[in-house]
Amino acid sequence: MIHFIRSLFLIIIIGYPKIVTPCATCYVAPDAPATKGLNMAILVLLAFTAGMLSLIVLTTISFYKRSKRYRLEVKKTYYNGE
Repeated sequence: MIHFIRSLFLIIIIGYPKIVTPCATCYVAPDAPATKGLNMAILVLLAFTAGMLSLIVLTTISFYKRSKRYRLEVKKTYYNGE
């Protein structure tokens, strides 16, 4: 089945090359407002994604440090008999 799907995909790409051509914005001059807008949109999306991923990493690190500190306090309390 996978072989059939790959063959069909290849036939479509070879038979209808306009399907895989870039959009009209990619043909525009680099100084065009549409191109600048798309570039800024890409940067905003990358910044948002990087920000969210960094927050997830920082939260995970914070939880790890808190749990480590808590385990040390419990261990100290348990061995000191308090």
